[in-house]
Amino acid sequence: MNSLFQAFANTADGVLIINQDHDIIYWNRVAEEILGYTHDEAAGLSCHQILKGRDHQGQLLCHKYCRVAVTAFNGGTVKNNDICLRTKSGDVRWINMSTFILPTNGAKPGQVLVHLFRDVTTKKQNEQFVNQVLAAAKQLGRRELFPAVPSVSVEQHHADLTDREHEILTHLAQGFSTDDIARSLSISPATTRNHIRNILQKFQVHSRLEAVVYAIEEGLIIKSRI
Repeated sequence: MNSLFQAFANTADGVLIINQDHDIIYWNRVAEEILGYTHDEAAGLSCHQILKGRDHQGQLLCHKYCRVAVTAFNGGTVKNNDICLRTKSGDVRWINMSTFILPTNGAKPGQVLVHLFRDVTTKKQNEQFVNQVLAAAKQLGRRELFPAVPSVSVEQHHADLTDREHEILTHLAQGFSTDDIARSLSISPATTRNHIRNILQKFQVHSRLEAVVYAIEEGLIIKSRI
């Protein structure tokens, strides 16, 4: 098993390996970086005691009778999936996990289950924000959502926005936070907030979501590019 563990030691993904009792027997460095638990803290615990993962609806996925582990150990195929969980410090993380079985040799031949996972938190947050924006744009007409917006041509709004504000508006539509935008554009968070405030004032709306929905409806942002 030591050679197996060594093979996973330097992977770019988090790796945890469990035995047929669902107890963790290996936990690599990247798993520690993503979830905060050291190998010594995780080893010997059941997988569900650490992960406590849930799906998009908040339903518990990781429990004593884990469907994924049971299916895999019985020779079934397990698709990769996104799981929401909390780190040791309590932060929410989304991970994308792939699962497969490996045979073991030695004094007690058998099988172990390998979970490979990576942090997809930012991607999931972006998807959730975009879905929220598109749903709002679909369900709410502009008159309902922006009753106070005067009748001003798209061209005027388009001309009013600076190139930097266009960049920031596009980032907002992708679900970026203030800090994310600041890092992406190499500007300070304070400068980013000022640009966002200017966009809201020019669109005469009160929130980032309203600004993005308005921009989509006016053709300033193309949905397919979000």
